[in-house]
Amino acid sequence: MNRWENFVLTDEDLDYGDYDEIKHRLNDPRGALREMIEEQVAEFITDTWPLDQDRLIARQQFERWYRSAVEGDSFFSSFILDGNDRGQNRRLFERQNAEADAYHRQRNVVVAFEQGRSSIQDAMAFQLVPSAFAVPLSHPTPGNGTSGKIETGGNPVSCVPSTEVDPVGAADPNLKLSEALKLYLAYGRAEKLSADGLSTVRLIIQFVVDEFDDPVLFSLTAKDFDKLDQMMAEIPNRNNIPRAAAATLSLRYRYAKEHGWDGLVRLTGETLKKGYHSALSKFFRWAIAKGHFAGEKPVFNFVSGENLTSLPRDSFRGEEVIEIISMPLFTGCDGAARIWKPGDYFIQNHLYWAYIILLLTGLRTGEIGRLRISDFVERDNIWYLDLRGFDPTKGRVPIKDVVSFKTEGSARIMPLHPLILDLGLLDRLAELESIGCDFAFPEWEPYFKPDGEPRWGQPMTKSWAYMNGKTSIVRKDVTLYSTRHFFADLIDNTDLTHRARKRLMGHSNKNDMSTRYGSKTRLTTRDLKELAEVRNPTIDQMSEILLAAKMRSDEGELKAFKPWLNRASWSGYYQQKMALTER
Repeated sequence: MNRWENFVLTDEDLDYGDYDEIKHRLNDPRGALREMIEEQVAEFITDTWPLDQDRLIARQQFERWYRSAVEGDSFFSSFILDGNDRGQNRRLFERQNAEADAYHRQRNVVVAFEQGRSSIQDAMAFQLVPSAFAVPLSHPTPGNGTSGKIETGGNPVSCVPSTEVDPVGAADPNLKLSEALKLYLAYGRAEKLSADGLSTVRLIIQFVVDEFDDPVLFSLTAKDFDKLDQMMAEIPNRNNIPRAAAATLSLRYRYAKEHGWDGLVRLTGETLKKGYHSALSKFFRWAIAKGHFAGEKPVFNFVSGENLTSLPRDSFRGEEVIEIISMPLFTGCDGAARIWKPGDYFIQNHLYWAYIILLLTGLRTGEIGRLRISDFVERDNIWYLDLRGFDPTKGRVPIKDVVSFKTEGSARIMPLHPLILDLGLLDRLAELESIGCDFAFPEWEPYFKPDGEPRWGQPMTKSWAYMNGKTSIVRKDVTLYSTRHFFADLIDNTDLTHRARKRLMGHSNKNDMSTRYGSKTRLTTRDLKELAEVRNPTIDQMSEILLAAKMRSDEGELKAFKPWLNRASWSGYYQQKMALTER
């Protein structure tokens, strides 16, 4: 059979404004495939170092795919062996993959045996770049009329971390603040520091770069720090600022200076103290330790009387919870695209389960979207959600395979409330598993920040912002996070032990020695019974409303609709994730 017989071009592959291009691709599918490969390779070779492990896997999968796709086809013999410009792109791409793979393998060995730890960190912090990634590109992507020629310059840099790097001795007295920021972010990623914390450092240091004209780090004085301390209190939040003027802290600061404060509000004192003041302290502590700054660590503590107070987060009241789960999504909606409009469809989509799981388990919003089916386990007739980086009962695993959490205490095992099971979550998992899906909520689309860090809570945040406008909830001290406070209130109304409460909430026990002993995997039988049998009027009402809707669906009164069983309805992220897994 002709290997190209089933080759199909999608709408995304074609530009409907160019009839000649459409005709060319339809008449020459192999040529079109070659162009697609070349375009993807051109994109990959612009990746910068350090290369994320997931990105490397995607690149390697693509390399294996196009090699197998063209193997044995005479049309592609010249493509594999050619020496033209695009052939150079492909060879550079494969060389980058090989060197990056060698680097990550070496890094894993270093970390696993705890040898050379400082050298690998310094290599990343000082941005030692593998030679294939040190090649400057003198062209845009192929297909734009340029030659695609790749020019090399300078000596190649070894991808093996140097053990001779001395961060203090290597400090540059002319180091710009923007350059120091890059070093700090590389250091933070190597140390696996909090992504949110790194983002805050990036925001406030970029503010200093913008407002102080990217000064040499050694040149900053106490007078500069006093001025910065005052300036931060004059940064407005994003409310009522045009999108183009809200992209950076500096643009927001200048917008307020130019247009005045009518309609604008300042940051909260907590944002300044726990956010930007703290971030600056971390950055300068690191800069001093690395020899990039010679002065005393500056202290930032100014909060203006005009800065807002922070609102304490409150728990949802019982009537608010009932109003939420009485919305059409839970009781009968008008279709997959109209889940907030009443109708005769019963669609237990990812948002349906997310709200229920948040209320009955206290999970953080960012913990739901990346759940795997294998995270749901049964032991002793109790179903759990296994939120750990890896299963220690199966031994050690490579660090790259460990799932990261907000805090150390976030890794935990959470018993599932019986109502979650009664509503049919296990049926969803079984149906997805039967079609080869590894993930609990493949419809979930994470939002990626400019630095590539995924924000898993984004779908819920957008959903809450929309749904909240359709309820009568007007209190300013409740947010989506109030679901977690609601669950905490449920626990407080039981006889669960202090240790059990900390484990269920995913709170750190670092400073609480009494909670660090005993089973690391589950609650005691007594605590399990307390949680499984927790009763209060709100839970009882929730059960009546939710189970009544499910019964109407089981009896055919509501039409059950399961779009997530069709891969076309999966998010782009999970479609790609599963495609890579299956290759």
